[in-house]
Amino acid sequence: MAPEKKRKRKLNVFRAVLLTLLVLGVILVGAGAGFAIGIIRTMPGWQPDNFKLDMTTFVYDRNNQLVGELHGEQNRVVVPLDKIPVNLQNAVIATEDARFYQHHGIDLKAILRAAIINLRHGSIQEGASTLTQQLARNAFIENPQRTFKRKIQEALMAIQLERIYTKKEILEKYLNIVYLGPGTYGVEAAAQYYFGTDVQNLDLAQSAMLAGIIQSPGNYNPFVKGNEQAAKDRQAVVLDNMVKYGYITQEQANQAKAEKLTFKESKKAPVDKYPYYIDAVVEEASRLLESNGIESSELYRGGLKIYTALDPAIQTEMEQVYQDKNNFPPSAKDRQIESAMVVLDPHTGEVRGLVGGRDYTTRRGFNRAIQAERQPGSTIKPLVVYAPALEKGYPPAYVIDDVPTTFPGSPKPFTPRNYDGRYRGLISMREALRWSVNVAAVKMLNTIGVNTGYDFGLRLGLPLKPEDRNLSLALGGLTTGVSPLEMAAAYGTFANQGVYITPHLITRITDHNGRDLIVVNPQKQAVMSEQSAYLMTDMLETVVTSGTGTRAQIGRPAAGKTGTTSLPETPEFKNLNGEKDAWFVGYTPELVGAVWMGYDQTDPQHYLKSVAGGGYPALIWKKVIGAALKDKPVQDFPRPAGIIYADVDAKSGLLPSDLTPKEFIVKEIFTQSMLPTKVSDVWVQVQIDPTTGMLATPNCPNVTTGVFLRRPDGYTGKAEDSYLEAPRQYCTLHSGGNSNKAGLVSICTDPRHGGALFLANIPGPGQSGGCPSQYVKQVQLPPGQVPTRHCDLPDHQLSKSTGGPSQDNGPPAPQLDAQLEVGPNVSQPRVILTWDVPDGGNYVFSVERSTGGSGHRSLAIVRQTSYTDTSVQPGVTYRYRVIALSGNDKSGTPSNEVTIAIPKK
Repeated sequence: MAPEKKRKRKLNVFRAVLLTLLVLGVILVGAGAGFAIGIIRTMPGWQPDNFKLDMTTFVYDRNNQLVGELHGEQNRVVVPLDKIPVNLQNAVIATEDARFYQHHGIDLKAILRAAIINLRHGSIQEGASTLTQQLARNAFIENPQRTFKRKIQEALMAIQLERIYTKKEILEKYLNIVYLGPGTYGVEAAAQYYFGTDVQNLDLAQSAMLAGIIQSPGNYNPFVKGNEQAAKDRQAVVLDNMVKYGYITQEQANQAKAEKLTFKESKKAPVDKYPYYIDAVVEEASRLLESNGIESSELYRGGLKIYTALDPAIQTEMEQVYQDKNNFPPSAKDRQIESAMVVLDPHTGEVRGLVGGRDYTTRRGFNRAIQAERQPGSTIKPLVVYAPALEKGYPPAYVIDDVPTTFPGSPKPFTPRNYDGRYRGLISMREALRWSVNVAAVKMLNTIGVNTGYDFGLRLGLPLKPEDRNLSLALGGLTTGVSPLEMAAAYGTFANQGVYITPHLITRITDHNGRDLIVVNPQKQAVMSEQSAYLMTDMLETVVTSGTGTRAQIGRPAAGKTGTTSLPETPEFKNLNGEKDAWFVGYTPELVGAVWMGYDQTDPQHYLKSVAGGGYPALIWKKVIGAALKDKPVQDFPRPAGIIYADVDAKSGLLPSDLTPKEFIVKEIFTQSMLPTKVSDVWVQVQIDPTTGMLATPNCPNVTTGVFLRRPDGYTGKAEDSYLEAPRQYCTLHSGGNSNKAGLVSICTDPRHGGALFLANIPGPGQSGGCPSQYVKQVQLPPGQVPTRHCDLPDHQLSKSTGGPSQDNGPPAPQLDAQLEVGPNVSQPRVILTWDVPDGGNYVFSVERSTGGSGHRSLAIVRQTSYTDTSVQPGVTYRYRVIALSGNDKSGTPSNEVTIAIPKK
């Protein structure tokens, strides 16, 4: 018998699905019940009248000493509902909980509407908390973090509150507990804080403004700079809601919107020990709390403990300096010149001290140290020009031609001007920074590229706008501006071996039990190499030791930069001579400080008069930083590996050639990759006629060979070093025949020149040799193509003749006198030479100078009996003499020699 086959049961799909759903339902119900039980068990214990009391928040310095308190209840005045204007009640209901009188603690319709809107936008766009839920949260729930669990607890407690209290009681309690601004809880305190009046006196426009602030006091507080328009816009939203829900007419709303609100005229507020610093702590703490999911209102009611980087010794010194009016220039009678300063540790980014103004009048008022937006002037040059140039491989010795220059631009060309009206000619990046030369800075930014400088500034934390991406960036011409805090942090990068650290005042925030809520770990970014940062520091040290920042010297290594911004080029400031802003930003190996000075509002009656960044701001920096480091060991800026020193030609930035004059050989600092390998080619030997001081022609009987500067870009104007250049005209005194034609010159055609044009060496009186006659050819050359180099073939050179001495002794020796001009009214030292000739003859004069053990070399050929030497350097001793040259080709006896020592700065 065949085995019986197993009968297959037909699968009942409906039954399987139903069974699965039942199982899942049991699981979900069980899980939900467990979750609900957990929430209920952790519900805070409460009694109907047991509303949560606010707790004071404490602020501590870096030594954990108490320096400030943030009170919550201090600014609360409880008022009954009948003392609160109906318009204010309705404004709050219409904006915060339109269905307040219809729901029983939670609004399911609002929850559903918010869920749909938020899903549609993909982010939180709208909330659904009722006034009752907000009251429960503010009064009974201690956990400030926005979590799903907290929301459910709010809802459960809101339902219970609705069972215990009437709607009017709930509204009254809410309006007396709601947070409305710094230390301001409840509508009565808010009315006093914003309008200086009792809440019962508020009109519709004022009521709508208060109701609008509830959603986000940090963003809608009209006292906070930048919030004014947002607060006004929020007021309009509230009024529109009141119209929507029938509380007022459209006409009433329009009238309220048009009303100009007058806010309270703030009186001198009670202050903490270090008020500006504490205010900045509150600003920073608000951001930290909100970004970590904790409501900023906890600052004034949560009993937090805020630990800061404040150094009481530095802060006290800063405040004492700012209280002394002698540290500031005279102000206008009706308005005071303001200033702000920040001191921070460049290695941690921690702010050690901060002063936001000369007087403290309003709690949480305008804090210039962190909120000012001022043009930085020349203090921006290291940040967006020279530091990125160093990082791209340009050494401090890189030479820029400081001559008048126009750059193409839109809508018009850009022609920068130097603040002192001088154009120094060929100068190094170091010299350009030392004397804050504007033309050189703009040229350098143009060389490295505007985008390079702009991006570098962004990495240093500067708040640059897209509109700042132009050459004006090199001079601090920004769309908005910078704060002292931002400038201090940016310069701190140089002192911190090229690493930028986000500046911060707060190191840690705990709850009232000491449990960490926030531990600050600032962002760090390596912006430049250690070597580039060291070169930048070395250049900025020059500014302090012998440049525009000498008044900041503190007897220890220090680096810094001055900055001044000009008055606007508008008709109202025409013919006024003064400044808008003055800065000094400097640092030592230990600290960095930024000082700003100016009027809050600049107009023709209120501007800085003869106040530069190297004056009062530098002196304030010196007093604060000098006191902070007093009795502390002197430290040098740490020198990284790969830094070397080498002699270079100051006029080319290259290795000195045999022709480089000794006074233009300078020692400079490099990285190995920056070290020049090419020899300088900016000096040339040129033959001149000593009588006229012009280029020699074949007809000149007496020829002198001199070493002259050849400007690389061919600039033909008059820079300060143009006296070093060879004459541009040929001698006309000794021309004959056709040689008086412009450009008729003698050329050496020796085939060894390969067709290149070289002036022939023609022997004059007392000379022999020179180019053989068969190779000398006179040619007519157009202007600009006449060569300046003489034949350099060894066998074509000139030598002294062995003939007997001349019987004509030439012109007499002049009597030379010299005067040194230095002082605060002289931007750079200069030597004024004057002389007399005994016989009163009509001579041309060769002005000669020597330094050290070098021989005399001609500075200039002049016809007048005076000359001003502006190319002197601090700490160098110069010897001068003058030689008269006569029309009969004879040189006279040198004058008496005068020695002038230029003092060190």
